[in-house]
Amino acid sequence: MKLNMPPGQARKYRRRHKLLGSKALKNPVSALGLDLPFLIVTSMSLQAAAAMSLEMIIINMGTITVAFLLCRVLPKWVRPLVYLLVSTAFMLLASALLTRIFPLLTVTLGMYIYLMAVNGMTFTIAMSIEPRDKLRNVLPRALRGTIAFAVAMFVTALFREYLGSGTLWGNPVPHLLRITSVQVPFFGFILVGFLLAGTRVLSKLLLVFAINERARSDEYSTFEGG
Repeated sequence: MKLNMPPGQARKYRRRHKLLGSKALKNPVSALGLDLPFLIVTSMSLQAAAAMSLEMIIINMGTITVAFLLCRVLPKWVRPLVYLLVSTAFMLLASALLTRIFPLLTVTLGMYIYLMAVNGMTFTIAMSIEPRDKLRNVLPRALRGTIAFAVAMFVTALFREYLGSGTLWGNPVPHLLRITSVQVPFFGFILVGFLLAGTRVLSKLLLVFAINERARSDEYSTFEGG
């Protein structure tokens, strides 16, 4: 898809529509980059993806909400320690819930359930919150990152479980090809690399589409006005 406008006009529309490229899809890329270890190691099955995504929702949204409330009364140098304690509390809550929902899977996931308490995305967003910020701006930012992590987990786990085990959600399904090596972390690196590259390409395509659509709209308005 190409830009159907002069370079100068294209730059103007890029500036006006840069939010589409930066907020809609840059946040997911950043989220994936911060939590690659969880994505690569634990995305072995759809059930594992569901468990880790549920834990991320509880920890991320809970910690960000508390951080929004506490940033107004805590000095900045104290916040990391307090946020760590808050995140750990939500992690313990999430781990208790996961033990009830996925009793066998929690043994397999092991320490990664507990390491989620210090995931990079939660702390990056929490530490970026300032007293002047509004909750309506903070929560969508956290939600975008959480959704991006969940989508990446499920997409990666879908390929790895199907190709590696010949199952979906633990149930055997017909398959033409089985590659057991997709279960090793190295394949996770490769798959996530393609996923990140695809996200960046999609971001650029959406931005170009928005620019062209706005240009057509402006041309139509000018024609009507003339």
